[in-house]
Amino acid sequence: MKFSIILAVDGKKWLWKDNDLAWRLKTDMQYFKKTTVVTENLDKINAVIMWRKTWESIPGKFRPLDNRINYVLSRNEQYSDEWCENWTNLDQILENIWLNKNIEKVFIIWGSHLYNQVLTDSRLERIYLTQLEGDFDCDVFFDWIPNNFELLSESEELEENNIKFQFKVFTKKYYI
Repeated sequence: MKFSIILAVDGKKWLWKDNDLAWRLKTDMQYFKKTTVVTENLDKINAVIMWRKTWESIPGKFRPLDNRINYVLSRNEQYSDEWCENWTNLDQILENIWLNKNIEKVFIIWGSHLYNQVLTDSRLERIYLTQLEGDFDCDVFFDWIPNNFELLSESEELEENNIKFQFKVFTKKYYI
């Protein structure tokens, strides 16, 4: 099962501060939702995968993320929440998703360790990146885009709350 990652980084490739976003951009949140919700086949739904701490950091009124199947990775096999599916292994999640013919796309939406771990995974096909200008004094680093990915598209430069940013999509290069 192929999957994508979606994330936002500052100008130094950092993406998180004190277990939270270091910026608040309504436009970025709208982009995130549209990207992870919209399907080409209206009979299908997308899936999102995140670490347990990410799940717990989402305000209760927004959990589960609507119009998506929510998968949560946790090292704790006993962890349970009625609003999500709990798993301890990414490969098992992807196998389960592959068997579910109602899922169109899969997005890893958070977990810096998970992001950095899957950058070399052969199943990673797209990277949706919001790239912000500036340094936000974050404490979690993103390893960056692997050489076997190329820029597919980028938005014009946008600005909100005095923060300049762009949406970029990278896709895996396939050699013939």
